[in-house]
Amino acid sequence: MVEAAAFLALSSAITDAGVYQDAPENAPTPLVIIGDMKSSRLPTKDADADRRVTISIVTIVEAEERAPLLALQEQIEAALDGQNLQQDGWLLAFEFEDDDAVLSEDGSTYSGITSFTVLAIAP
Repeated sequence: MVEAAAFLALSSAITDAGVYQDAPENAPTPLVIIGDMKSSRLPTKDADADRRVTISIVTIVEAEERAPLLALQEQIEAALDGQNLQQDGWLLAFEFEDDDAVLSEDGSTYSGITSFTVLAIAP
């Protein structure tokens, strides 16, 4: 449900890139991809369905400078940070954690990861 909610929110907010849950091979850049997720029980709950989920959003841009990547990361943050989304009865509260931007070894591609913590409350 976290992945689906993030995909819907990003698909409607990102204007300068394709948004994918699983990017096709050789997809044209720029790309925004729902990346890794990690889930854990809330520390104060026993065998409850509620979870804390960490989700990473991967961004890939072919460019001579970092600015296009940073602009996409700003759109990602604006689309998810502070949002309380509903998905399949779950309440999902997104909170921005951090992001990074890295130049590839070939010097022609920038990639970034924007991370969020999501409090997922079961129906």
